[in-house]
Amino acid sequence: MKFQLSIIRDIIYEAVAHGVKLNELCRRAGLTAAELNDADRMVDWEFAPHLWDDIVELTGDNLIGLHMGKRMRPTAYGMIGFLVQTCKDVREVLSSISQYNETFSSIYTYTLELQADKAVLYMEPDALWAAKYPTSARQASDIGKSSAVYILRTLTGKKITPIHAFFSHEKMHAEGYRKILECELTFNAPRDGLVFRRSDMDLAVLGHDVSLFSLFDNLLQEKQKQLSAGKSFSEVIRTSILSNFKGQIPSIEIIAAHLKMHTRTFQRRLAAENLSYRSICNDLRKELALAIIARSDKSIAEIAELLGYADHTSFRRAFKSWTKSLPKTVRAKASSPNSI
Repeated sequence: MKFQLSIIRDIIYEAVAHGVKLNELCRRAGLTAAELNDADRMVDWEFAPHLWDDIVELTGDNLIGLHMGKRMRPTAYGMIGFLVQTCKDVREVLSSISQYNETFSSIYTYTLELQADKAVLYMEPDALWAAKYPTSARQASDIGKSSAVYILRTLTGKKITPIHAFFSHEKMHAEGYRKILECELTFNAPRDGLVFRRSDMDLAVLGHDVSLFSLFDNLLQEKQKQLSAGKSFSEVIRTSILSNFKGQIPSIEIIAAHLKMHTRTFQRRLAAENLSYRSICNDLRKELALAIIARSDKSIAEIAELLGYADHTSFRRAFKSWTKSLPKTVRAKASSPNSI
């Protein structure tokens, strides 16, 4: 899983605009200021994993992502940012972001769903990333929502306002969210996203340009092909489970159908990598379990259900086989002040 360095660059620059010292933030992120110029570089999903924690600490603003989003430029998202400025209308903007999602980030998934009287833009973090780095996932959700609203306003010259925003995290700072997003809020929701009026989808983009759209569209198609060619089949499966199934393990028939292939073809392609679907699922369950236990207060029964175990006893047995410890022991160590 990867994302484009231009996203980190603009987040850092916005943090500096909010009073953070550039060199201090780059030092904490393990970057030099010069490296931020390599904007098209794709970096690993655990690159600078505590950047958001550092920004919250240095600014003292728990809603810093929400506030930064008001100033984000389309170009923060790389080439897709140039494409959206040439789209015909809002529908094409949001459809393009969903279509070329992987060209700027595979740890955050955008999906547009058009309904009779509304349009829903789902904006959801990868399940493993969210479990390991909950502050990053929440701040990314916040900056994604506010930047979507304010970028759409910039592109159209209209004050587009969502009618509903929903968050998977617990309720906090409701008035701060309401002030920025100006809409109904729902916390502890099963998914993250924004709901717009269906009529907003027809609003024209001021910079619409057919020839430039075609140019950027072709470049993004090529980039997407190159990124896909660089992935092993097992990586495709992991990404699909984490992004499309939110870490919940589907049956082999369902995941094969999702990837548009027969189950036997699916198994043959994994066998070519000397892997099985069961081994991939077991590894994912282990990674998710360790992350969730260390960083959340979910009960063992809730974690067992989330990861698809029949009961908490089966989960405890599997967990002990992975770690030689019980879940409560690992959680106690993770919460200890002396833990690393």
